[in-house]
Amino acid sequence: MQGDQLSLDKRKATILRAVVREFVRTGQPVGSKTLAQKYRLKVSAATIRNDMGLLEELGYIAQPYTSAGRIPTDRGYRWFVDHWQGVWPELPKDQKQAIDGVFDHEFRDMEEALTTTSQVLSDVTAATAVVSGPPPRRNLLRRLELFGRSDGRCTILLVADTGVVEHGVVDVGVVSEQDLSDEATRLNALLEGVAFEELADRIRNIKPVTKRLSKIVSEVERLTHLKTAERIFRGGTANILAADKFADIATAHDVVGALEQTPIVSSLLETARRSNAVLVFIGREVPVEQMQTCAVVLAPFGSGSERQGTLGVVGPTRMDYPHTISAVEAVARSLSRMLDSVE
Repeated sequence: MQGDQLSLDKRKATILRAVVREFVRTGQPVGSKTLAQKYRLKVSAATIRNDMGLLEELGYIAQPYTSAGRIPTDRGYRWFVDHWQGVWPELPKDQKQAIDGVFDHEFRDMEEALTTTSQVLSDVTAATAVVSGPPPRRNLLRRLELFGRSDGRCTILLVADTGVVEHGVVDVGVVSEQDLSDEATRLNALLEGVAFEELADRIRNIKPVTKRLSKIVSEVERLTHLKTAERIFRGGTANILAADKFADIATAHDVVGALEQTPIVSSLLETARRSNAVLVFIGREVPVEQMQTCAVVLAPFGSGSERQGTLGVVGPTRMDYPHTISAVEAVARSLSRMLDSVE
């Protein structure tokens, strides 16, 4: 970014900031007369026009069509964020109170807390909020049990060191209780202490491979997959579809489609889990190809080197970055404090 900074003198920097602010506010291309009248730049509209032409050559702004004013490019937004002067602005009083009120509430469980977090963050930013919950504690197998049933099937129990118990049913045909007991004893000797998500692969490697063992591994895989899927909470997805957010409705629908895919959102949020600061991705910087028409602001929450999760907002590149960054920081701090208080 050093080259960008050297390429802009004070006046051009002021003009670029004004173009970004005005376009974010109105959604309309910004002309030199508007800047001269509204932002008191103390130079003529002609001088502003010349500087805007240079800013366009440098790639910070663009002219969407002939005779129009200018709009910021992704590079212009990036410069605006990277060269923000001073601290991010405080949130309006009513928004601060809304956030404080949410986290003063006593939640029944983590799921309720994170669902509410996504809702308040989307309300405050008028964007789509996404939150990834902390990964569930790894369940290690304490014992596996097999119980025969009169219909030729058997019940399988997976008992974890955390107290979690998963149960399913396997069609094993006619088999004696002693055979089932011997099978369970053999499996326990090989699998005790193994993480749930690794059980299926471990069982696959047990010799000899029998038809019964193959059915057991399929059921174990089904049971453990249910417990290892990451939890993603979304709030305000409909905000993406607001008429003034994106250039066309097809683009907005593509973004919604990407947001509905948990692996995509999970990979996006993972980029900030080990960060100690807010991350801002704009346009092609977004590490998920399907969302490169967007801007994304992310922050980790929790304390210590291993953060408990990530939250953030997804919106158009025409985003009020100072306000959004302040909101994401405020919600991440409040959620972290709430989690610390209940540990």
